[in-house]
Amino acid sequence: MDFTLTAEQVLLRDSVARFAINQSNGARTDSWSAFAELGWLAIGAPQALGGFGGPVETLLFMEQCGYGLVRSPYVGQVVFAGSILRSAERLDLYEELIDGHRRFAVAYEEPRARYDASVVQTTARRNERGWTIHGAKVRALDVSTADTAIVSARTDDGIALFTVPAIAPNLTKTPYPAEDGSDVADLRFDGVDVEDDALIGASKGLELLDAGIDHATAALCAEALGLCQRMLEATVEYTKQRRQFGVPLSSFQALQHRMAEMYIELELLRSMAYFAAMTLEDETDPAARKRGLSAAKAQVAKSGRFIGQQAIQLHGGIGMSEEYRIGHYFKRMTLLERLLGDRDYHLHRYVDLAEAR
Repeated sequence: MDFTLTAEQVLLRDSVARFAINQSNGARTDSWSAFAELGWLAIGAPQALGGFGGPVETLLFMEQCGYGLVRSPYVGQVVFAGSILRSAERLDLYEELIDGHRRFAVAYEEPRARYDASVVQTTARRNERGWTIHGAKVRALDVSTADTAIVSARTDDGIALFTVPAIAPNLTKTPYPAEDGSDVADLRFDGVDVEDDALIGASKGLELLDAGIDHATAALCAEALGLCQRMLEATVEYTKQRRQFGVPLSSFQALQHRMAEMYIELELLRSMAYFAAMTLEDETDPAARKRGLSAAKAQVAKSGRFIGQQAIQLHGGIGMSEEYRIGHYFKRMTLLERLLGDRDYHLHRYVDLAEAR
Protein backbone atom coordinates (compact mmCIF):
# COMPACT_ATOMS: atom_id res chain seq x y z
CA MET A 1 0.00 0.00 0.00
CA ASP A 2 1.41 3.36 -1.07
CA PHE A 3 0.94 6.00 1.63
CA THR A 4 2.78 8.73 -0.28
CA LEU A 5 0.67 11.89 -0.46
CA THR A 6 0.07 13.63 -3.77
CA ALA A 7 1.10 17.24 -4.29
CA GLU A 8 -2.54 18.31 -3.91
CA GLN A 9 -2.90 16.40 -0.63
CA VAL A 10 0.28 17.95 0.77
CA LEU A 11 -1.01 21.40 -0.21
CA LEU A 12 -4.32 20.73 1.55
CA ARG A 13 -2.62 19.44 4.70
CA ASP A 14 -0.23 22.38 4.90
CA SER A 15 -2.93 24.99 4.28
CA VAL A 16 -5.14 23.55 7.02
CA ALA A 17 -2.15 23.40 9.36
CA ARG A 18 -1.45 27.10 8.79
CA PHE A 19 -5.09 27.93 9.41
CA ALA A 20 -5.12 25.88 12.63
CA ILE A 21 -2.05 27.68 14.00
CA ASN A 22 -3.88 31.00 13.79
CA GLN A 23 -6.86 29.79 15.80
CA SER A 24 -7.39 30.76 19.42
CA ASN A 25 -6.58 28.52 22.35
CA GLY A 26 -9.22 25.88 21.79
CA ALA A 27 -12.09 28.37 21.59
CA ARG A 28 -15.04 27.35 19.50
CA THR A 29 -15.16 29.83 16.62
CA ASP A 30 -17.45 29.88 13.60
CA SER A 31 -15.12 29.74 10.59
CA TRP A 32 -17.79 28.68 8.12
CA SER A 33 -17.24 31.55 5.67
CA ALA A 34 -13.49 30.87 5.68
CA PHE A 35 -14.07 27.15 5.06
CA ALA A 36 -16.34 27.99 2.11
CA GLU A 37 -13.92 30.53 0.66
CA LEU A 38 -11.00 28.09 0.89
CA GLY A 39 -13.05 25.33 -0.72
CA TRP A 40 -12.88 22.98 2.25
CA LEU A 41 -16.66 22.47 2.35
CA ALA A 42 -16.30 20.72 -1.03
CA ILE A 43 -13.99 17.95 0.22
CA GLY A 44 -15.62 14.66 -0.79
CA ALA A 45 -18.35 16.33 -2.87
CA PRO A 46 -19.06 15.15 -6.45
CA GLN A 47 -16.88 16.71 -9.12
CA ALA A 48 -20.04 17.95 -10.85
CA LEU A 49 -20.47 20.36 -7.94
CA GLY A 50 -16.84 21.41 -7.90
CA GLY A 51 -15.90 18.92 -5.21
CA PHE A 52 -12.58 17.15 -4.82
CA GLY A 53 -10.94 14.40 -2.83
CA GLY A 54 -12.55 11.84 -0.59
CA PRO A 55 -11.94 10.06 2.72
CA VAL A 56 -8.15 10.53 2.65
CA GLU A 57 -8.48 14.28 2.10
CA THR A 58 -11.04 14.42 4.90
CA LEU A 59 -8.55 12.58 7.12
CA LEU A 60 -5.80 15.10 6.34
CA PHE A 61 -8.16 18.00 7.03
CA MET A 62 -9.46 16.62 10.33
CA GLU A 63 -6.02 15.52 11.53
CA GLN A 64 -4.76 19.09 11.30
CA CYS A 65 -7.94 20.41 12.93
CA GLY A 66 -7.31 18.04 15.83
CA TYR A 67 -3.65 19.00 16.06
CA GLY A 68 -4.57 22.69 16.24
CA LEU A 69 -7.63 22.09 18.44
CA VAL A 70 -9.90 23.72 15.86
CA ARG A 71 -13.35 22.89 17.17
CA SER A 72 -15.81 23.53 14.38
CA PRO A 73 -19.08 21.95 13.19
CA TYR A 74 -17.26 20.42 10.20
CA VAL A 75 -17.84 16.77 11.06
CA GLY A 76 -21.51 17.16 11.88
CA GLN A 77 -22.47 19.63 9.18
CA VAL A 78 -20.15 18.69 6.29
CA VAL A 79 -19.00 15.09 6.68
CA PHE A 80 -22.10 13.61 8.35
CA ALA A 81 -24.81 15.62 6.60
CA GLY A 82 -22.87 15.86 3.33
CA SER A 83 -22.41 12.08 3.12
CA ILE A 84 -26.14 11.58 3.56
CA LEU A 85 -27.03 14.14 0.89
CA ARG A 86 -24.48 12.68 -1.52
CA SER A 87 -25.69 9.12 -1.01
CA ALA A 88 -29.32 10.25 -1.39
CA GLU A 89 -28.35 12.06 -4.62
CA ARG A 90 -29.81 15.31 -3.34
CA LEU A 91 -27.24 17.39 -5.17
CA ASP A 92 -29.50 20.44 -5.04
CA LEU A 93 -29.16 20.52 -1.26
CA TYR A 94 -25.51 19.48 -1.33
CA GLU A 95 -24.66 22.36 -3.64
CA GLU A 96 -26.14 24.82 -1.14
CA LEU A 97 -24.01 23.22 1.59
CA ILE A 98 -20.66 23.47 -0.20
CA ASP A 99 -21.41 27.03 -1.31
CA GLY A 100 -21.80 27.93 2.36
CA HIS A 101 -25.38 29.12 1.87
CA ARG A 102 -27.05 26.40 3.93
CA ARG A 103 -26.04 24.36 6.95
CA PHE A 104 -27.37 20.97 7.96
CA ALA A 105 -27.30 19.11 11.27
CA VAL A 106 -28.22 15.44 11.69
CA ALA A 107 -30.62 14.37 14.46
CA TYR A 108 -30.84 10.59 14.72
CA GLU A 109 -30.10 9.41 18.27
CA GLU A 110 -33.09 8.77 20.53
CA PRO A 111 -33.46 8.32 24.30
CA ARG A 112 -32.26 4.88 25.45
CA ALA A 113 -31.18 3.92 21.91
CA ARG A 114 -27.49 3.81 22.94
CA TYR A 115 -26.09 4.89 19.56
CA ASP A 116 -28.23 2.43 17.57
CA ALA A 117 -29.58 4.31 14.54
CA SER A 118 -32.18 1.59 13.88
CA VAL A 119 -33.97 2.37 17.16
CA VAL A 120 -36.43 4.98 15.88
CA GLN A 121 -39.63 5.80 17.72
CA THR A 122 -40.06 9.20 16.07
CA THR A 123 -42.88 8.89 13.54
CA ALA A 124 -43.79 10.65 10.30
CA ARG A 125 -47.35 10.39 9.04
CA ARG A 126 -48.84 11.57 5.77
CA ASN A 127 -51.02 14.67 5.76
CA GLU A 128 -52.66 16.69 3.01
CA ARG A 129 -49.54 18.67 2.13
CA GLY A 130 -46.72 16.37 3.17
CA TRP A 131 -45.73 14.85 6.49
CA THR A 132 -46.26 15.40 10.22
CA ILE A 133 -43.44 14.41 12.57
CA HIS A 134 -43.79 13.44 16.24
CA GLY A 135 -40.98 12.34 18.54
CA ALA A 136 -37.72 13.31 20.21
CA LYS A 137 -33.99 13.24 19.47
CA VAL A 138 -31.07 13.63 21.88
CA ARG A 139 -27.48 14.86 21.58
CA ALA A 140 -27.83 16.15 18.03
CA LEU A 141 -24.52 17.70 16.97
CA ASP A 142 -24.09 21.31 15.88
CA VAL A 143 -27.77 22.25 15.78
CA SER A 144 -27.48 25.85 16.98
CA THR A 145 -25.77 27.09 13.80
CA ALA A 146 -27.71 24.88 11.37
CA ASP A 147 -30.50 26.12 9.11
CA THR A 148 -31.94 22.63 8.62
CA ALA A 149 -32.02 19.37 10.56
CA ILE A 150 -31.89 15.98 8.84
CA VAL A 151 -34.19 13.85 11.00
CA SER A 152 -34.80 10.11 11.01
CA ALA A 153 -38.41 9.02 11.47
CA ARG A 154 -40.39 5.84 11.04
CA THR A 155 -43.04 5.74 8.30
CA ASP A 156 -45.30 2.93 7.11
CA ASP A 157 -42.52 1.90 4.69
CA GLY A 158 -39.68 1.90 7.21
CA ILE A 159 -37.12 4.44 8.40
CA ALA A 160 -36.93 7.62 6.33
CA LEU A 161 -35.01 10.88 6.53
CA PHE A 162 -36.56 14.34 6.40
CA THR A 163 -35.22 17.87 6.19
CA VAL A 164 -36.79 20.06 8.87
CA PRO A 165 -36.23 23.83 9.03
CA ALA A 166 -34.55 24.93 12.24
CA ILE A 167 -37.35 27.44 12.89
CA ALA A 168 -40.23 25.08 12.09
CA PRO A 169 -43.37 25.54 14.26
CA ASN A 170 -43.78 22.94 17.03
CA LEU A 171 -40.05 22.15 16.99
CA THR A 172 -38.45 22.64 20.41
CA LYS A 173 -34.66 22.81 20.75
CA THR A 174 -32.89 22.47 24.07
CA PRO A 175 -29.22 23.38 23.47
CA TYR A 176 -26.49 22.72 26.02
CA PRO A 177 -22.71 22.45 25.95
CA ALA A 178 -21.01 19.08 25.78
CA GLU A 179 -18.14 18.20 28.09
CA ASP A 180 -15.66 20.19 26.01
CA GLY A 181 -18.05 23.03 25.27
CA SER A 182 -19.20 21.67 21.92
CA ASP A 183 -22.66 22.48 20.58
CA VAL A 184 -25.28 19.76 21.16
CA ALA A 185 -29.02 19.88 21.62
CA ASP A 186 -32.10 17.79 22.31
CA LEU A 187 -34.97 18.18 19.84
CA ARG A 188 -38.68 17.58 20.31
CA PHE A 189 -41.18 17.35 17.46
CA ASP A 190 -44.76 17.98 18.54
CA GLY A 191 -46.54 17.74 15.23
CA VAL A 192 -43.98 19.39 12.94
CA ASP A 193 -45.32 19.69 9.40
CA VAL A 194 -42.97 19.47 6.40
CA GLU A 195 -43.54 19.49 2.65
CA ASP A 196 -43.34 16.44 0.40
CA ASP A 197 -39.91 17.41 -0.90
CA ALA A 198 -38.55 17.24 2.66
CA LEU A 199 -38.38 13.46 2.26
CA ILE A 200 -34.83 12.53 1.24
CA GLY A 201 -34.50 8.94 2.39
CA ALA A 202 -37.81 7.14 1.77
CA SER A 203 -37.43 3.52 2.91
CA LYS A 204 -33.60 3.69 2.54
CA GLY A 205 -33.23 6.15 5.38
CA LEU A 206 -31.34 3.73 7.64
CA GLU A 207 -28.92 2.81 4.88
CA LEU A 208 -28.16 6.47 4.22
CA LEU A 209 -27.82 7.18 7.92
CA ASP A 210 -25.41 4.27 8.42
CA ALA A 211 -23.21 5.55 5.60
CA GLY A 212 -23.21 9.04 7.09
CA ILE A 213 -22.34 7.74 10.55
CA ASP A 214 -19.43 5.72 9.19
CA HIS A 215 -17.99 8.68 7.27
CA ALA A 216 -18.34 10.88 10.35
CA THR A 217 -16.76 8.19 12.55
CA ALA A 218 -13.73 8.06 10.27
CA ALA A 219 -13.43 11.85 10.47
CA LEU A 220 -13.52 11.69 14.28
CA CYS A 221 -10.75 9.06 14.20
CA ALA A 222 -8.65 11.45 12.11
CA GLU A 223 -9.30 14.31 14.53
CA ALA A 224 -8.27 12.05 17.42
CA LEU A 225 -5.00 11.33 15.60
CA GLY A 226 -4.18 15.04 15.50
CA LEU A 227 -5.17 15.52 19.14
CA CYS A 228 -2.99 12.66 20.35
CA GLN A 229 -0.04 13.65 18.18
CA ARG A 230 -0.05 17.07 19.81
CA MET A 231 -0.56 15.67 23.33
CA LEU A 232 2.50 13.45 22.93
CA GLU A 233 4.62 16.29 21.53
CA ALA A 234 3.53 18.66 24.30
CA THR A 235 4.36 16.04 26.94
CA VAL A 236 7.85 15.44 25.53
CA GLU A 237 8.47 19.19 25.37
CA TYR A 238 7.27 19.71 28.95
CA THR A 239 9.38 16.90 30.45
CA LYS A 240 12.47 18.33 28.74
CA GLN A 241 11.85 21.75 30.29
CA ARG A 242 10.57 20.78 33.75
CA ARG A 243 13.36 19.99 36.17
CA GLN A 244 13.34 17.86 39.31
CA PHE A 245 16.33 17.13 41.56
CA GLY A 246 18.37 19.36 39.27
CA VAL A 247 17.75 17.36 36.09
CA PRO A 248 15.00 17.37 33.41
CA LEU A 249 12.08 15.04 33.97
CA SER A 250 12.81 13.49 30.59
CA SER A 251 16.02 12.01 32.02
CA PHE A 252 14.09 9.62 34.28
CA GLN A 253 13.88 6.19 32.71
CA ALA A 254 10.41 5.41 34.08
CA LEU A 255 9.00 8.52 32.39
CA GLN A 256 10.83 7.69 29.17
CA HIS A 257 9.09 4.31 29.19
CA ARG A 258 5.72 5.96 29.60
CA MET A 259 6.32 8.28 26.67
CA ALA A 260 7.52 5.33 24.59
CA GLU A 261 4.23 3.57 25.36
CA MET A 262 2.36 6.73 24.36
CA TYR A 263 4.22 6.68 21.05
CA ILE A 264 3.29 3.04 20.46
CA GLU A 265 -0.37 3.78 21.11
CA LEU A 266 -0.18 6.80 18.80
CA GLU A 267 1.13 4.65 15.96
CA LEU A 268 -1.65 2.11 16.55
CA LEU A 269 -4.15 4.95 16.44
CA ARG A 270 -2.57 6.35 13.28
CA SER A 271 -2.78 2.98 11.54
CA MET A 272 -6.45 2.57 12.39
CA ALA A 273 -7.32 6.14 11.38
CA TYR A 274 -5.81 5.51 7.95
CA PHE A 275 -7.47 2.10 7.82
CA ALA A 276 -10.83 3.76 8.50
CA ALA A 277 -10.30 6.20 5.62
CA MET A 278 -9.28 3.42 3.23
CA THR A 279 -12.25 1.30 4.29
CA LEU A 280 -14.56 4.09 3.13
CA GLU A 281 -12.97 4.06 -0.32
CA ASP A 282 -14.71 0.73 -1.04
CA GLU A 283 -18.48 1.29 -0.99
CA THR A 284 -19.39 -2.11 -2.48
CA ASP A 285 -19.60 -3.96 0.86
CA PRO A 286 -21.47 -2.02 3.58
CA ALA A 287 -20.97 -4.80 6.15
CA ALA A 288 -17.21 -4.77 5.67
CA ARG A 289 -17.25 -0.98 5.91
CA LYS A 290 -19.07 -1.12 9.23
CA ARG A 291 -16.69 -3.75 10.62
CA GLY A 292 -13.68 -1.70 9.60
CA LEU A 293 -15.04 1.48 11.10
CA SER A 294 -15.99 -0.23 14.37
CA ALA A 295 -12.51 -1.76 14.65
CA ALA A 296 -10.96 1.65 14.07
CA LYS A 297 -13.18 3.51 16.52
CA ALA A 298 -12.60 0.92 19.26
CA GLN A 299 -8.81 1.17 18.92
CA VAL A 300 -8.88 4.96 18.68
CA ALA A 301 -10.95 5.17 21.86
CA LYS A 302 -8.52 2.88 23.72
CA SER A 303 -5.33 4.54 22.49
CA GLY A 304 -6.71 8.06 22.83
CA ARG A 305 -7.69 7.55 26.44
CA PHE A 306 -4.26 6.09 27.31
CA ILE A 307 -2.36 8.92 25.62
CA GLY A 308 -4.56 11.58 27.21
CA GLN A 309 -4.33 10.14 30.70
CA GLN A 310 -0.56 9.79 30.51
CA ALA A 311 -0.20 13.33 29.14
CA ILE A 312 -2.19 14.77 32.03
CA GLN A 313 -0.29 12.75 34.63
CA LEU A 314 3.14 13.60 33.25
CA HIS A 315 2.24 17.29 33.24
CA GLY A 316 1.30 17.07 36.91
CA GLY A 317 -0.96 19.70 38.47
CA ILE A 318 -0.58 22.18 35.62
CA GLY A 319 -2.18 19.67 33.27
CA MET A 320 -5.45 19.98 35.18
CA SER A 321 -5.58 23.76 35.02
CA GLU A 322 -8.06 25.54 32.76
CA GLU A 323 -5.36 27.90 31.50
CA TYR A 324 -3.07 25.16 30.21
CA ARG A 325 -3.91 23.81 26.76
CA ILE A 326 -3.21 20.11 27.34
CA GLY A 327 -6.36 19.76 29.43
CA HIS A 328 -8.51 21.06 26.57
CA TYR A 329 -7.01 18.46 24.24
CA PHE A 330 -7.85 15.73 26.74
CA LYS A 331 -11.41 17.00 27.14
CA ARG A 332 -11.92 16.87 23.40
CA MET A 333 -10.41 13.39 23.18
CA THR A 334 -12.64 12.20 26.01
CA LEU A 335 -15.70 13.43 24.11
CA LEU A 336 -14.56 11.83 20.85
CA GLU A 337 -14.38 8.47 22.63
CA ARG A 338 -18.17 8.46 22.93
CA LEU A 339 -19.37 10.43 19.91
CA LEU A 340 -21.18 8.16 17.41
CA GLY A 341 -20.59 5.12 19.60
CA ASP A 342 -18.20 4.37 22.45
CA ARG A 343 -15.65 1.54 22.56
CA ASP A 344 -18.06 -1.03 24.02
CA TYR A 345 -20.70 -0.27 21.39
CA HIS A 346 -18.25 -0.67 18.51
CA LEU A 347 -16.71 -3.84 19.92
CA HIS A 348 -20.16 -5.40 20.15
CA ARG A 349 -21.07 -4.19 16.66
CA TYR A 350 -17.87 -5.65 15.26
CA VAL A 351 -18.56 -9.03 16.84
CA ASP A 352 -22.18 -9.05 15.65
CA LEU A 353 -21.17 -8.20 12.10
CA ALA A 354 -18.40 -10.82 12.09
CA GLU A 355 -20.78 -13.52 13.30
CA ALA A 356 -23.33 -12.56 10.63
CA ARG A 357 -20.85 -13.17 7.78
